Amino acid sequence: MMIRRLLIYFLFVLLSVSNVSSQSFELSYDGAILNDTVYVYAHPDSNQTTFYANVKNISDKLINVKVARTNIEVMANTRNQVVFGDIKYAPSVDTTAYLTLPSGATTNEQDMLKGQYFNESGNIGKTIVRYSFYDFSNTSDHKDVVVVFWTSPTSVEENIFDKISFSSAYPNPATNKFNIDYNFDISFSRARLKIVNLLGSVVKDVEIDQGSNKLSMDISDLNAGVYFYSVVVNNDVFQTKKLVIR
Repeated sequence: MMIRRLLIYFLFVLLSVSNVSSQSFELSYDGAILNDTVYVYAHPDSNQTTFYANVKNISDKLINVKVARTNIEVMANTRNQVVFGDIKYAPSVDTTAYLTLPSGATTNEQDMLKGQYFNESGNIGKTIVRYSFYDFSNTSDHKDVVVVFWTSPTSVEENIFDKISFSSAYPNPATNKFNIDYNFDISFSRARLKIVNLLGSVVKDVEIDQGSNKLSMDISDLNAGVYFYSVVVNNDVFQTKKLVIR
């Protein structure tokens, strides 16, 4: 089960690697720039939860932008659908019609993306969805965001992921070692850091010392190339990011 979870997270990070090269789009909500991965929490009593995102055209040309949805992991007895450009699409539709954005323009409240998630059964667990905003005439120009819809009886403030923080690995690219700064506000039964190669194989797996706030990992025995590292807390993947070794 742990390997399956790692492979799922490895998959959606791999799918969004080219995201960093996008020059045309910026995603935000309520004035804040969105991270590559966003957690949306919901109580089991909430039948519907919505993820919101505005897209801004930061290029110097007019762009016809479309949104493609990819269901990476879907919890049983749940469904989700996309609303974009004030058009509501059926749960079976993965790609929207295009919306024209002039240079410098941002979607308004009516046209913004609304990722609607329905959990009428009140099941506990998560659904992972990737939304890709791309240029209709140049599909390689895109900006992705992965959304984890997390249903739990625990409130957002009490969720364990709100009580831990991890920096990105540095230096990155790395040669012989890299560092990660972190902080735990509560104790966990287990916290580990795993490094996965492009084939999906775990090449490093170390325990994270919860009494410290910095991890230095020796990678001198790994070949140069692209890897992914995952922070795993209580058998749940907290975050997965790309690591380049030279």
